[in-house]
Amino acid sequence: MNKRWYGLGKSLGILAILLGGSVAGIYFWHRHVYPYGQSHCCILGVQFALTDYAEAHGGRFPHGESSPEASLSLLYKEEGLDANTLRGMTVPEKTTRAILESGHLLTPATCGWHYVEGLTKSDDPRLALLWCKEPLQHDGSRGKSGAREVVRVDGDRSSVSGDQWTEFLKEQQQLMEKRSASEIAGKPVVRAAVELPDHTQIETIEGYYVMDHSSHSKDSSGSGRGSGSSLKVSDLTWYRAPVQHGSETRTLMFSNMTSDPVTVTFTNGVPDVREVVFRMKEIRK
Repeated sequence: MNKRWYGLGKSLGILAILLGGSVAGIYFWHRHVYPYGQSHCCILGVQFALTDYAEAHGGRFPHGESSPEASLSLLYKEEGLDANTLRGMTVPEKTTRAILESGHLLTPATCGWHYVEGLTKSDDPRLALLWCKEPLQHDGSRGKSGAREVVRVDGDRSSVSGDQWTEFLKEQQQLMEKRSASEIAGKPVVRAAVELPDHTQIETIEGYYVMDHSSHSKDSSGSGRGSGSSLKVSDLTWYRAPVQHGSETRTLMFSNMTSDPVTVTFTNGVPDVREVVFRMKEIRK
């Protein structure tokens, strides 16, 4: 064999080995970083669906099925949450989709989300509602230091690191043991209604609205403003006392109307009224 061709063949062989090693290295690196593959099963999508479900069901999150995962499946039909999001990050989409499209509910083995069944919007806001069964980030990658995202009953979302995970679970168990009967039942502290100038009461506000609120207590005070494109009257409900000793005032505005300020005073977390009405009046120009 010509020495030139021999040398070329040898170089190409070495190159092939190097490339093969690089490809294998990339493959194993990818499998390590993404043990279940890359995904975009964002926990935010589940969080929003859970919140909407609770608002439509008297403050109670999905419950009552054969397992927490089965109860979480109720979001598929009632809130339109897609199979790819409901699968979590550890179950193939085709598995979850086949189950849901056949009219069945998910099982612990076919849902990657850890869902805490039985919680309500009246519960302690520190209680966690949802997290991934494995320490993975929103894209399916291994969480830094074993971290994973956690959604709580008040909608707050935070990351809990691996070295804090055991303590987190211990705290959750302690909070569950302290739940009161009213929290378990999901009973609102104060119910709200919205009344138009003609005395008609409405359930939803379709259109831009603004909500001003302020709170005052012995230790602190504060104020803020919320706004959006639609509002359910259930959003105005106090599911928990915002202060133990003090008051909160809310004023609602939408269209060309504003409400009189509504104030509720709390003593030991108990309100001075159980029902309030946001009576709207036209804004005179």
